[in-house]
Amino acid sequence: MIVFMVLAFGGILYTSLKNWKFDKQHIELVAYSKSIDREVSNSRIVFTNHTLFIDTLKKTTVLKSLSNTKNYIVSLENLLEKETNSPEKELLKNALVEVKKQIEHLSETISPGSQKNDGSPNSTISKAYSRFQNAYLAFDKNFHDFIINEKTSFKKEIFMFIMLIFSILTFCLVQLFRLISAFHKVEKQQANKTVEVEFKERKRIAADLHDGLGSILSSIVLFVKIMEKNGVKEEIRGNLEQVKQLSNMALDNLEAVINNLNPSILNRYGLIKSLEVLCDKINDTGKINCKINTLGFDVKLSKNMEINFYRICNELINNTLKHSGASELKISFKNIKRKVSFYYQDNGKGFNPDLISSNEEEKMGLRNIISRVESFGGTYTINSEAGKGVEITIHLNL
Repeated sequence: MIVFMVLAFGGILYTSLKNWKFDKQHIELVAYSKSIDREVSNSRIVFTNHTLFIDTLKKTTVLKSLSNTKNYIVSLENLLEKETNSPEKELLKNALVEVKKQIEHLSETISPGSQKNDGSPNSTISKAYSRFQNAYLAFDKNFHDFIINEKTSFKKEIFMFIMLIFSILTFCLVQLFRLISAFHKVEKQQANKTVEVEFKERKRIAADLHDGLGSILSSIVLFVKIMEKNGVKEEIRGNLEQVKQLSNMALDNLEAVINNLNPSILNRYGLIKSLEVLCDKINDTGKINCKINTLGFDVKLSKNMEINFYRICNELINNTLKHSGASELKISFKNIKRKVSFYYQDNGKGFNPDLISSNEEEKMGLRNIISRVESFGGTYTINSEAGKGVEITIHLNL
């Protein structure tokens, strides 16, 4: 992009300077051409007067016009030396040489004392002037061809420069797009790797808890049952019952923690079936009606994607149950080719989406959801306001 900007700025500066120089030179060329045309017109007017050969003053006027024409031609030749070489330039220079040659011949022909004047135009002078006129017409044509060619060449240069700038810009944009795509690809790979590592670590911790602490708690319950079976004193029977209850509670809590770390139902049934079971459990409470719609959803999600969607759904459902006071919630999955769309809706009390970035503890779950979606390169929209429930849409590309 820096190279493009430098070339673009340099090209604009170069084009502006060349255009200014081009206009200046062509204005001078056209000015000399008009001066030549004016002198030739003056000589033509005088020459057509039949009194030319008995009026010395008119002869002098013609000669002066021819002399001025020759001077302008010399100035025009000098100016042409500054122009770039081209076939049109050579033709124009040759035409100027021919005009000068005919001017010299015509001047010699009509100079005082060179011809006998009998009161009518001399045929020699007429022929010389005719040749001069033809040479001038050839010059005029070549001059216009030269100007047109110069303008065309300049336009071609401008066009080539624009095409060069456009090509460089296209190249820069392609490279920038590739860089952004590579960055997103690496970012997505890192996100997938993070989720994969997180999944493996959660699975390891869950296994350690199950095999370690779970076994210990199960052993405690087992020993309490053995002690009860073998008979104990009445005064400690109540204490053993409490130990057993506390151990069972610890086992239940441990099972919940293990399931949160590594959802066994998700491993067993997959995302959709697990969410359907979760909705059935919610419906069994009779406090809220949960519906899940997967019509038209036929894509196979990766393990990482399933875990993320499962945790997103869990977080949203927990928020609805704890804070919204809703009586209905709906979950929907759809896909169009490789694009997955997730919709979540409840009819609860809603909230102000602008407060998600605040430090409120109850918004932490939503911030975690947003982080998960963004880490996978997805997009989301959250529509909610007081008394109008919540609508959340998430789009992810597989």
